[in-house]
Amino acid sequence: MFTYIVMGLPFISFVLLLDIAILKTWVIKKRETWVIMSIMVLLTLIFDQLLTGLPIVFYDDSKRIGVELGYAPIEDFTYTFVVVILVGAILKYKGLHEKK
Repeated sequence: MFTYIVMGLPFISFVLLLDIAILKTWVIKKRETWVIMSIMVLLTLIFDQLLTGLPIVFYDDSKRIGVELGYAPIEDFTYTFVVVILVGAILKYKGLHEKK
């Protein structure tokens, strides 16, 4: 079955590959990354409550795994994870190479 979470897996795989193997920045292991991730998850949770609770955004229930945080489907948090890791890895890589 093609679900929203399955749609997110290639993006998660890509940013992990980029962070760990290609750029070798390893931001996934940094405490700062997880602090930022916590803040972004909280903001995602707040805004998703508005978007899905009002409802402004609708999801096909047959494409969801059914786990929710409030009104927010858990699948929405895959994008938060991807963005935090992607931006962190790019910024760290850029910073490492600007110092040389």
